[in-house]
Amino acid sequence: MRFVGIDLAWSPRNPSGGAVLSADGRVLASTSALGGDNEVLDFVAEALPQDSPGLVAIDAPLAVPNETGARPCDRQVASVFGRYDAAPHPANRQNLDRYGGLRVETIRRRLQALGFRHDPAIRRQADTRRVIEVFPHPATVSLFQLSRTLKYKARSTRTYELRWNELGQLRDHLVSLRESTPPLRLPPEIATLPIEGLRGRRMKGAEDLLDAIVCAYSVLYAWHHGPRSYAIYGSATQGSILVPMTLSMWQRIKTGRLLLLDRDGTLNQSHGTGPPNHPAEIRLLPGVAAKLHQYVSMGWQIVIITNQGGVAFGYQTEAQAYATHQALLDALPVKVDASYLCPHHPKGTIPRYAIPCPSRKPAPGAILDALERFCARPQDCLFVGDRDTDQQAARAAGVPFAWAWKFFEWVSKPCEKISCQHSSIEPVHRRP
Repeated sequence: MRFVGIDLAWSPRNPSGGAVLSADGRVLASTSALGGDNEVLDFVAEALPQDSPGLVAIDAPLAVPNETGARPCDRQVASVFGRYDAAPHPANRQNLDRYGGLRVETIRRRLQALGFRHDPAIRRQADTRRVIEVFPHPATVSLFQLSRTLKYKARSTRTYELRWNELGQLRDHLVSLRESTPPLRLPPEIATLPIEGLRGRRMKGAEDLLDAIVCAYSVLYAWHHGPRSYAIYGSATQGSILVPMTLSMWQRIKTGRLLLLDRDGTLNQSHGTGPPNHPAEIRLLPGVAAKLHQYVSMGWQIVIITNQGGVAFGYQTEAQAYATHQALLDALPVKVDASYLCPHHPKGTIPRYAIPCPSRKPAPGAILDALERFCARPQDCLFVGDRDTDQQAARAAGVPFAWAWKFFEWVSKPCEKISCQHSSIEPVHRRP
């Protein structure tokens, strides 16, 4: 696998930056002098010949269906990263056409014709050919734990002294990635790139070169660590932006909004006429991975609340129930902030579990505990489930409710719900 970063100028009259990284973080090629579309495509083709796996990360809007205004992904990135001065400029066809920026669509289509999928959903360390839109500003905020973006871009109020200092910080931050996972191994001519004194095109060339390396490292980081290491904003058709996310960045963007979720029949398939009772039986339902990734990227916290009353009837031990639940947590592309698993059932056959429990839905105990734990307001949260007991628990807690089949955009409502009286396993709440 190789990773190509392109800091693409919207106008073909201006030069673009390019960088190629290996899977172990070596810089295989770099330039700040790419010209027209053919030069950009030749640079990619040389790094990634036909059928060779690799990711192409481009800092430019790859899909812009809107004539005016901003794309959904632009608004989403602004809502999450605007506090760090990392909001993107709104992209629309009128603005792009003014600068000749519709070239980006041409480049994307030509890359797609070469076998690159326009899809940012990267599986961990899997061979693939994809072209992905990235944005260096939020990437640097995340990777380097910045409180604001570095101000090295030309603006009327910025002096060269300020810009030299800020671009020097970017260079030094990139050098520091040699100790990261994955590492970035800059050659000496980039690690010691002279910046002070640069002006005009030479200054712009240094910016484009370092930005291209940020682009390439963004997708290397996402590929190396997998879905829990990046956020995706928007969609492939309306425009999407991938941002690499460190563990600390995930914490920084969290809000007080909770996405509360039932488990069996909502997140994972049932097993025959009942819930899964073994880790190997966990299968995610369609749309679950993408939707949860979308909500987590916007700062929502994820809480799973599941009745596992089968423990009370001896269908599985409590340890087996937690092992099966852990398999579900491992299968999700996002980190779950809390889980409540209730093994009780008032009609159970095992005495110590055959008790009423305030955490067993339709009782709202687990929801109320989560609201208090995360200092969340009920009206700012959402409960998603597939059963009447889920809806009743949400209503009792004052939390808005959505049916799973609508929330995850399944083709239609399931024909029938599992009717087995012991099918919803429920027990005492548990926190991770």
